[in-house]
Amino acid sequence: MRYNLFSRAVRLLNQNHSKNGTFLLARGAGSKATTASSSSSSVHAQQRAGNAQAPEEVAPAEQQGLPAREPLVKNFFVGITDKELLGYPEVIAREEMASLQNALLPLKNYFAEEQPQSVDSLKQLGLYGLNVPTDYDGKGYRWSASLMASEPESAHTSLALGLQSHRVVVDMLRELGTPEQQQRYLTALGSGQLIGTDAIFEYTPPEDDFFGTQATYDSDAGTWSLSGEKAFVVVAPVSGTRQLFLVLAQTQRVNVPGDVGRGSTFFLVDSQLPGVRLGELHATFGCREAPMRRIHFDKVQLGEQQILGMSHEGNQHSELLVRFARLRSSLLGIALSKRLLNQLTTFSVETTQCGVQIKDLELTRVNLSQGVCSVYAMESMLYLTAGLLDEFHGQDVTLESAITKYYTLQQLYAISTQNLSLLGPGSLHSGQPAELALRDSAQLCTQGESLSTLSMFIALTGLQHAGQRMNEGVRRSRNPLFHPGHIFGKFLGTASLESPKTRMQLAEHVHPSLEAAAQCIEHSVARLHMAVEIMFTRHGNAIVERQSELQRLANISSTIYAMWASTARASRSYCIGLPLADHELLTANAICTQGSADVLRLAMEILNGNYVNNDNNLIRLSAQVAKSKGYFAVHPLTFNF
Repeated sequence: MRYNLFSRAVRLLNQNHSKNGTFLLARGAGSKATTASSSSSSVHAQQRAGNAQAPEEVAPAEQQGLPAREPLVKNFFVGITDKELLGYPEVIAREEMASLQNALLPLKNYFAEEQPQSVDSLKQLGLYGLNVPTDYDGKGYRWSASLMASEPESAHTSLALGLQSHRVVVDMLRELGTPEQQQRYLTALGSGQLIGTDAIFEYTPPEDDFFGTQATYDSDAGTWSLSGEKAFVVVAPVSGTRQLFLVLAQTQRVNVPGDVGRGSTFFLVDSQLPGVRLGELHATFGCREAPMRRIHFDKVQLGEQQILGMSHEGNQHSELLVRFARLRSSLLGIALSKRLLNQLTTFSVETTQCGVQIKDLELTRVNLSQGVCSVYAMESMLYLTAGLLDEFHGQDVTLESAITKYYTLQQLYAISTQNLSLLGPGSLHSGQPAELALRDSAQLCTQGESLSTLSMFIALTGLQHAGQRMNEGVRRSRNPLFHPGHIFGKFLGTASLESPKTRMQLAEHVHPSLEAAAQCIEHSVARLHMAVEIMFTRHGNAIVERQSELQRLANISSTIYAMWASTARASRSYCIGLPLADHELLTANAICTQGSADVLRLAMEILNGNYVNNDNNLIRLSAQVAKSKGYFAVHPLTFNF
């Protein structure tokens, strides 16, 4: 079974315990990608161990942006909303947007044609340098612009998978790379002469270590020796192309034995170095046109200048990696969802059964509308998150990026499977668009981090933030005999999950037509806060073991962010008079109405507890399933004699 970095991270999170009376469950810190079209020296990289170079001044690129605001979704867990963020970000000026749209015309025309995409063509179109600073001959696009420029290629999921992996490496170099590393790699990466990809996952990880791939340091020579192998590495489609692998390997601090000195480090490994070898080609379930291989490292000699970030701090730097990867992979899910929805709509309009067009059937109309709502929410969340990164310096979008990917992949798989039921037996033929899309959807949902692991990360990160804010109130609720006044006050409170009391006044910050949607958001945020308080009071630090409830919490917060982003976007669209903006209002209202009902249901399941919501029955049943190693019931026609 291949190694999953994020599963191991959740296991480590579950081992955390309370410190100084606060609930410390997970750690997530916001970061801001470089947002200007010029190069910048990263503050993180200046602090790298062993780097004798004094920190330089932060380039003007890093100084751009407004001061960071309080984290949006993290504060949902404590019942706090930032009303200013209901104004959907406009980070690309009108003149810049017109220029960007003109620049994207060649990309749209190229990918609209039915022709094979060659690496040379991608280089000429500048697709490898979208997020490379202009000082290194790239286009210098910030997050919103680079995502928008990536949309045309996303129609080809396999191709886009490799390009997005390349851009994640560029993102990491912009954020953590030293000026020397940026000078050495970014120009080649932007031109496509060097293609970047991350090498993180392994097939057979050790039981007690982070990775089987390890790097040992030779203090006499001042070099590292990298050995091991990585799996599911997206490689260049043309053999012989020079690549830059971003490898996360286990390392040991000098003179610090055992687990205390164990860490991980990011290395920049050129594919042409001695000891680097491409292994077997993976025949994956989906995205079959994106070649994935096993990569072997046999005592590859690396210098200090090939360490990205600080040595032994790879676990902390990986937070940046997954954040960048989540946003960019979400775009692939959105593009595939749009393609599926458009195909299904065309089929419904052009197909007639028993004298009735399929598009006129109520069930079809509902399914199409649900698909539109899902795609609208995905898109709104992605560009709201990107806008926060572009607009605010150092903005914490840890949860926003995780939720965007989690919600997008959930809805993508639902849309792809729903397509099969509406298309009927015609979708069973191998090679049909619906069959290929289902395979690609399954690939995106499993490649990297699994949805279950991602849901645990969302819940634990939000709970850690809430635990620090709510510690005193939780302590009193868990010790009622010592704080009778606190308990009596809660008893007299009139707010409940069914009828929450709110004073957020979100309706004042959106178009009046969205007042009901704003009210749904207010009630949902209040219910999330109540659910968090219930879980803390009931379970304390043992909350990390209640994974079913954590998954419900992740679904609640994801739904609220979808409601928030959709409402903000629809309000902006209607206020500035975009085409079909009245239907965007209808879409946002539909998302919030359904979302509010889902949040109430999930919050009530948390309130009722495992003896009422059926969790206890399922947990007890699982013991016999494990004991019998599968299905245990005898045949239904069996006699007992």
